[in-house]
Amino acid sequence: MTGHYKPDPTRFAFDCFARGDLASAEKSFRDILAHDPAQPDAWHGMACLARAHGQNATAIAMAGRALQAGGLPASRSARVHITLGLALAAEGHFEPARAALSVARTLQPADPRAHAASAEVFLLLGQRKAACEALEEACALARDDVEYLTRLGEIYLQDGRPDKALSCFGRVTKRAPRDGRDWANLGAAFFESRLLESALQALEKACELGARTGATLNSLGLVQMALGDLPEARRTLEEALGFAPEDARIANNLGTVLMEMGEEETAKRLFSVIADRTSGYEQAQARFNHATILLGEGEFSEGWQEFESRHCLLNTPQSSPAWDGSEGELPIAVTAEQGLGDSIQFLRFLPLAAARRPLQLRFPVDSLVSRMPLMDHARTLEPEGPVAGEISLLSLPFVLGLADQGGAAPYLESASIPEPRVVGLCWAGNPSYRFDRRRSLNLEWLEPLQRVEGVRFVSLQQGSCPKWMEKVSLETSEELANAVGRCSLVISVDTAVAHMAGAVGRPLWLLNRRGGDWRWKTTPWYQNVRQFRPEGFLPEAWPPVVEQVAENLRKWAQQQPS
Repeated sequence: MTGHYKPDPTRFAFDCFARGDLASAEKSFRDILAHDPAQPDAWHGMACLARAHGQNATAIAMAGRALQAGGLPASRSARVHITLGLALAAEGHFEPARAALSVARTLQPADPRAHAASAEVFLLLGQRKAACEALEEACALARDDVEYLTRLGEIYLQDGRPDKALSCFGRVTKRAPRDGRDWANLGAAFFESRLLESALQALEKACELGARTGATLNSLGLVQMALGDLPEARRTLEEALGFAPEDARIANNLGTVLMEMGEEETAKRLFSVIADRTSGYEQAQARFNHATILLGEGEFSEGWQEFESRHCLLNTPQSSPAWDGSEGELPIAVTAEQGLGDSIQFLRFLPLAAARRPLQLRFPVDSLVSRMPLMDHARTLEPEGPVAGEISLLSLPFVLGLADQGGAAPYLESASIPEPRVVGLCWAGNPSYRFDRRRSLNLEWLEPLQRVEGVRFVSLQQGSCPKWMEKVSLETSEELANAVGRCSLVISVDTAVAHMAGAVGRPLWLLNRRGGDWRWKTTPWYQNVRQFRPEGFLPEAWPPVVEQVAENLRKWAQQQPS
């Protein structure tokens, strides 16, 4: 098969191709084929040129001619199969592409290009684990090639594996320390890992090294927002939008900052423009952001409708058709889609839903429903069996056609009664939330509360607590309800604890960040809520607020019965 093979006469032509001199490359390949119409390397070269011109169907045919000619050693045959595989993939023939690249890896297992090309096809086939494995092999064979490492890091970042992405981009910046784009990637990975200070440093360095682009500045603006520096985040995102005025992602982020800074009208106009000019995810994001402003302003009819746009963002699968709010006796499955606080907040709408349909409760806090005195418990069923439709707790006010928030009266009963001068404390939310830094407090900032006399503190915080607080079990939603029920007062940041306090009717002092969530704006969702907000946006603005809370707590304690 290979005995008649002659040395490659196409080296000059491939050198021209590598330099980007496609015209010279094509002339050389055609001259070779004019003398030897079966020359396989020249047919491969023509296939490469066809791919460069976007003519992938032609590339497939020419790669086929190269392979049919025969006489290629394994290394060069592998290259042809790589070209063939990439062209097949570009034409949408993913399985044949995978097969061609598998042949390339078999013929030349030490060629990183075969593994890297296979990775791209695995991605197209939805086989992301196999793609990562193939790229890892390519990186090993190519001794941490920057291109392969970068691509691997991008996939890890997309897949929610920022630790792996950090490793890749960290190795890239060591090999290419002066490339701003690599530092931008590293900064994005730091951000997704919630390492905000490191992200800030990496992104600022990216800008210094020439990667001051819309994408880099967008990432930098998000980091600044997460750190609480909203004025700087605004300036950064405005600059980013100047670089990329059509980028709806940047515009949405800028609108979010404006909303948090209290410039709701400007934010609404921006979100409306985005919603009118885009489609897909960014349109849904703009509509959702607009919805939160409307709901915060008490514009519930339009707000609940726009709030439905979140389904496009969450992409939550449904096993049954969406319930439209119609009456009947066929049951409806009720699900949850977000956090514990959201579920507790929207439980209030269940009695209205049960009046229209029997309900199968399929959400983690379903046991709390037994504590709802206004609920017709005969209308709640076991969470198995066929249903006529499905609905999320958060969609209930929309399908029920409500024009309000359902009132502010308590709707859950606690098994505990308030104990005199017992104060529940919750100072931090879920750290996995990318903007948790602005909502949560450092434990040491609570020190002034410890000095308030005549008060017993109960920790409503998951995890450890200082000795001056009583530790209680909070493993289940029922235990949380009972712990909150013991309290004569709850002091909490914006978490599920705050919603539980409102739901069971306990006085709530909400430590709410400046700007804050839409649920705590103009319309009261709960009775007896008092908010304490910092003057500034940075987390360091919290200690004076805690001092103010401590002073008010002293007055509260003095008014309580002994």
